[in-house]
Amino acid sequence: MPASKQVGVLSVRLPEPELRRIKSLAASRGVTLQEAVHQALEAWSSHLRPAIALPLDRLQGSLARLDVEKLMRRERKAELAKDRGWS
Repeated sequence: MPASKQVGVLSVRLPEPELRRIKSLAASRGVTLQEAVHQALEAWSSHLRPAIALPLDRLQGSLARLDVEKLMRRERKAELAKDRGWS
């Protein structure tokens, strides 16, 4: 059986009154409890998806307080020193 067709079991413990309420709600919407859980998990996971990266124009000025050239010179100097150590 392909992995995409394998079925796992998810067990959830709920207080009996809450379980009855959820079952009743699923039935009133015409879905099984399993379908309701699938829908709930899908809705929950959709809120967890990472935000889309900011457009470049939103980043304008984000490095304004940094001396990028100084950082690049320092990094280059460190690379040269490391290379000399290998020689």
